[in-house]
Amino acid sequence: MDSIKDIQNDDSLVASFCDGNNQAFEELVMRYKNSLYQYILSLVKDESVAEDVFQEVFISLFKHAKTYQAQGKFKAWLFLAARNKVLNYWRDHKNNTSLDQTDDDGNAYLQDTLSDNSRPVLDELNWRELQETVRQAIEQLPPRQKEMMYLRQYMSFQEIADTVQRPLGTVLADCHRAVKKVRQLIAQQTAQEEML
Repeated sequence: MDSIKDIQNDDSLVASFCDGNNQAFEELVMRYKNSLYQYILSLVKDESVAEDVFQEVFISLFKHAKTYQAQGKFKAWLFLAARNKVLNYWRDHKNNTSLDQTDDDGNAYLQDTLSDNSRPVLDELNWRELQETVRQAIEQLPPRQKEMMYLRQYMSFQEIADTVQRPLGTVLADCHRAVKKVRQLIAQQTAQEEML
């Protein structure tokens, strides 16, 4: 029920902003700043570019909010705008980057979620190792499946379908294949480590 309430609030916040309420715009930025920034960063692999693209998305919203048609799909609309800005960035910079690109540091893009100091050190190390294993497996996926894995962290299947503009059944199949492939890759990596 909360997601329905949030969707209605998103639409009403956009409408309120269009009526001159700048606090409504600030609320939208605060609501999506973490998930949208992490999604953009997962695609561009560069913090300064991600910050620029993030700002461009909200500048575009600021300028074109009146063109948004309230249908309860603001989140998908916002993520689609971010996706398009990333594609424009790659095109404008004649960068042949794909979703398979990795950086020199490898794991610099995993969001640090382990700030709880009460977790025993060994548990925390095991958790970080598991996160890294999953991240490495996701990085080996084909671009389309990789995108599904990143989007699924922030969106429902229907929201993903709206964002990537594909049928829901196609998105469900892509996500299922991606999860299956990640499991296979982790199993292979685990088997290799056991042999060492």
